[in-house]
Order: sequence, then C-alpha cells, then structure tokens
Amino acid sequence: MKAALLASLLLAVAVEQAPQSVSRQASAGGATVTVSTPNASVRTGEPLAVEFRIDRPADTGVLVPAFRSPLGVWDVRQARSIPASPQAPDQLVERLTLVTFESGPQSVPPVSFTLRAADGTETVLSSPELPVEVRSLLTEGFDPARIRDVKGAVPVPLEAVWPWYAGGLGLAALLAWMGWRWWKGPRQAPRPPEPVDVRALRELDELAARDLPAKGLVLDFYVLLSDTVRRYVEGRFGIRAPEQTTKEFLQAARHHPAIREDHQRMLAAFMRAADLVKFAAQRPGRAECEHGLEAARGFVQESRPTSEPVEPASDADTAKDRPERVP
Repeated sequence: MKAALLASLLLAVAVEQAPQSVSRQASAGGATVTVSTPNASVRTGEPLAVEFRIDRPADTGVLVPAFRSPLGVWDVRQARSIPASPQAPDQLVERLTLVTFESGPQSVPPVSFTLRAADGTETVLSSPELPVEVRSLLTEGFDPARIRDVKGAVPVPLEAVWPWYAGGLGLAALLAWMGWRWWKGPRQAPRPPEPVDVRALRELDELAARDLPAKGLVLDFYVLLSDTVRRYVEGRFGIRAPEQTTKEFLQAARHHPAIREDHQRMLAAFMRAADLVKFAAQRPGRAECEHGLEAARGFVQESRPTSEPVEPASDADTAKDRPERVP
C-alpha cells in the first residue's frame, strides 16, 4: 500500500515537472500556419525553441520574412529552414531559438508570411501569438535575510603589492608592442566585389544542386531562376529588372544598345516560359526545368562582359591589312 502511494506521488511530481508544449494555428489563402514550442515555461536567459510550420497548396509559393532581433521581447539567436520531407513536399518549416531576460507572462508575437498563388495573387498569413511563461531566477531560492554587509578595507603590506605593479607594467609593455606590430604589419587590400556574371553562375549552380523539380517544387524553382536572371540583367546592363513587369522588362531590353538581338530573343523566350509557370499554373516536367536552367546559364555566359587582348603589331602588318590600334 505504501509502495503504491509512493509511486503515485513520484508520478505526480514527474508529470508536474515535465515540460508542457503549446501550439496555435491560423489559416488564410488556403494555407495553415502552426506555431508551437515544446516548452511553454522557461527561465530568463534560457533558450526557447519555436517552430513555424506552414501547410500550403502545391501551386502556392511562400515568402518567409527575415527573422531579426528583437522579436518582441525576444532575441533571435538562431533561425534556420528545415528541408521539406518526401512525405510532405508542400510543407515549410522554420525553427527559431529565442532568448529573453524579461520575466512573467510573455508571448512570441505574430509573424507574417506572404502567400503567392499561381495567378500572382498575394495573401498575408500571420501566425497567432504563442503564450510563454518566463520564470525569474531571482525568485528561486532568494532570501534577502542572507545578504551580508560589505566588509571594510583590508590593509595590504607594500611587500605583497610590488609584484603586481611589475606584472602590470610588463603586461602593458607586451600589449603595446603587439599593437605596434599589428599597426606596422601588412595591410590586406579589400576584396573586390564579386562580378555579376560570376555571382549569377554561382546562384544557378546552387539552384541546380537543390534539385527542386524532383521534390515537386516547380513554382519555387522558376521563381528563384527568374530572380537570378533579373538580378544579372540589372547588374550587367543597368535595367531595373526586379521592379518591372515582364512586358516592361523586355521592352527596355529591346531598346538597350548593349543587348544583342539574339540575346533579346533568348531572354524573351525564357521570361515568357517562367511567367507561364508562375502565373498560368503550368507545371513542366523535370527535363523542361533543366532546359530552362541551361538556357539561363547560356544567356549569362554569352552576354557576360569580355575583354579582348591587344596583339602586338609585327613588321608584316600594314595599315591596309590591319587597322591602326590606339594604345
């Protein structure tokens, strides 16, 4: 009888001390966001794990905001995206690690996600507030009666002080010498900015490595692909591509003197194919996606800036056979 009573008490204490999870849901535009935490009660300064899970239709893209501090009373220590699983390819998961030093009843504030449907319609999906209890460390075992007054100064004999003075002077001399060596040392030149064509090819290689079409994320693939091409055109030719519609963008490209006619046709075919996927709900196969990626890579490689070396003139060169070169 006593053993059963003791087991029941231990079980009750374990259940009381076990962390309590909490979650909230909200829906908009056919998608649902669930914000949850495995521990609804933390101490001040203790990390809190929060997860945002978005279940969306297959033809809907999601723009995730940048999680920066402060998020309400919370500092964002870490934010990372969890790769989609094969069982739920249309589910997005963002995990945050938050810390606060404000005690009492607190909450994780709403976070807004932008949903982009296949027809271009955008809807804001906001997560609900997530209540969290933050316990102060000062209330755990704090006894004001145990505070003692500050003691008076203790005299220190001079014989015990001079080694500290000598050590301090030696340390100051060492730090001054190290600072002088650093100041006189070689200065590294600032790294030049990454060329626009190198950056575009790197982004295309990273997009190919993600293999989004194989995961069923064709819409996300074409959104990232067209954004890379638009940023390259803006940096290479000075056209404000990200702020223009496809029609305005192609019209500006036709009147640009540095874009060749064959490049204009290549760019127009690519951008119209991307618009069919983003706004007309077309879903091409994996081979067509790879063809679009290669077309974008070919456009960047063919239109990238080039510098032709100047060949030295030989004795056999004449003004008639070879044009005069201006140094």
